[in-house]
Amino acid sequence: MNAQARRPVRGISCVDIAALFARVGLTSFGGGLSAWLYREVVTQRGWLGEGEFLSAMTLGQILPGSNVVNLSVYVGYRMRGLAGSVVAVVALLAPPMIVIVLFTSVFSAWIRGAAVHEFLEGVAAAAVGMTASVGVRAARTAAGASRWPLVLIVAVFVAVGVLRWPLVPVALVAGTAGVLLSRRAEPDA
Repeated sequence: MNAQARRPVRGISCVDIAALFARVGLTSFGGGLSAWLYREVVTQRGWLGEGEFLSAMTLGQILPGSNVVNLSVYVGYRMRGLAGSVVAVVALLAPPMIVIVLFTSVFSAWIRGAAVHEFLEGVAAAAVGMTASVGVRAARTAAGASRWPLVLIVAVFVAVGVLRWPLVPVALVAGTAGVLLSRRAEPDA
């Protein structure tokens, strides 16, 4: 990524960032946050291109901490620098935290009901679907360059999801293979 791409974007205020991330935090459940951010940041507002967003999401996944918080730090920083990062993370986390604390204090007895659990299972299924849609987009983008990223994605899915092999060793092998394959595919300079 060049230096021009890393400079904060002009014309986007901290209020814009706060409004977006507060809305995403208040209206999203579970793993669907990355997909929701993709829709808002890339598709709706055009703040980042698809490639930059997917690169930021990959970086957020390999860094310690929550993926969506790491992604929020990146997007906020790209929009308004350090202040944008702080605003994005606080706006993403604080409003839903306040709502959950208020909700649980008011409805603590009602939450134990079967209907609530069924509702939350439905919301979780929707979040899985949204996360899968981002994975499919990433696979399509990766498959455009060469077939090896798609082969690695399928291999990791089969190893972890079907065969139930431990994630860390599978990720280490797949990551090493990905690096070696990408170096092999690079033209000699």
